[in-house]
Amino acid sequence: MTFEPRPPNDFDEFISVYFQRCRERFDKLRVIGGKWTFDDLIPGLSDFDTRFIVSDDTTFEDWTTMSLEVGRVHTELARARPRWARMLEHLPGINLTVSEFSEPAAYYPEFGQWTFYHGDASAIERIETYLAGRAWSQRDEAFFLRKFATYYGPYLRGIDPPINMGPWENKYPLHSRFMHYFTPPVQAAVSLVKRRAVCGKSDALRQARELFDRPEVIDRVLDAVERHYEVPEDYAEPKLSDIEGELDDYLRDVYARLAQHVTLIDVDPTDTPEQMRSRVAAMPVDPVEQFLTGARFCRLMKGRLLFYSETIDWFDSAWLIRNELGRIVPSFYDAPLRAYGQIRFGRQFEPQEVLDRTAGDVVTAEDRQAVAEFVCIASAPIPEGQERPRARQVAAVFDPMLRVLENLRRDMRRMTSEPDHEVTHGPDR
Repeated sequence: MTFEPRPPNDFDEFISVYFQRCRERFDKLRVIGGKWTFDDLIPGLSDFDTRFIVSDDTTFEDWTTMSLEVGRVHTELARARPRWARMLEHLPGINLTVSEFSEPAAYYPEFGQWTFYHGDASAIERIETYLAGRAWSQRDEAFFLRKFATYYGPYLRGIDPPINMGPWENKYPLHSRFMHYFTPPVQAAVSLVKRRAVCGKSDALRQARELFDRPEVIDRVLDAVERHYEVPEDYAEPKLSDIEGELDDYLRDVYARLAQHVTLIDVDPTDTPEQMRSRVAAMPVDPVEQFLTGARFCRLMKGRLLFYSETIDWFDSAWLIRNELGRIVPSFYDAPLRAYGQIRFGRQFEPQEVLDRTAGDVVTAEDRQAVAEFVCIASAPIPEGQERPRARQVAAVFDPMLRVLENLRRDMRRMTSEPDHEVTHGPDR
């Protein structure tokens, strides 16, 4: 195999330029963070999972403005800096105000896996102080059990297509297996054992080497990453299949070890991945958490879709559009509305019935009708080659869905204003 050499690591420049451009367009932006640590950002192969923190006076209208402006920044940078296409793959997923970050009911265990790079020093200190003072809870355990369950099992070929990889695409088979589908469950397992969120993927691998058996598996991964995946013998069959088997066996051994460290499920070392996922799926879910699971990703979705609708020769968005539209209705309509119904009415109604029951109260009659239009357009099949027009169509009707979620979020906060609203599973151990 012929490999394109490792490119210079310009993530530091990217993060700085990106934050500056976005802040120029939206002056309520306070902090830029990202998932994982800087050491985990592999040039040429990693995207950047941005997390934005904004001022507390940000309104619904501000969110819509920010969404459009950040989308424009993505478009401009993607056109001007083709090598940044992978880094710019999507707009920030979770975006919060400074105060929302420290609301106990809205706590999200992934917060502990974020690194903050630039912005208001007092806001960063407030956030980091809050996280440092928060004890491990069953909400954390449940999050990392679900994370482990998501990735547990053999690697599924074709699940993670290489998009916007440029000349480094032939290195992606190992990157996908090692960093996208093996390291996340290892990181979750280390967090469960240590009873704290381990921020970095590389750090999690190094800790796993000391915690679990078969350190040679971890050594293989770390060595490949260090060599920028220039390990030609690992790409050919049957070696690639053998590696997949080694990773799967390692996770099975790790799962067995979790029996000593978790309280929310009974770990049976003989469980298949499907059986393990069934155990995890049976865990009680706090309806506030269920509401926020999808809704927390909605605020910049309109800008994301409009960015994807742009034609940029070196930026492929067709699969990305299909991926977003495949989950947009379940994430922003089905799950949040059912959860809100549980919180407000004490039972789960179908989403449309929740809208009907809140129309004229939390939701306007106009938005109720407009959300129905959004659901119809967003859930319709996409003809081949029509991904970009469909993204524009959904973006054009997205505002009412966001406004409904913001109104429900505000009303939910009013109803769940006790110090720490979450389902009780029994005492921590």
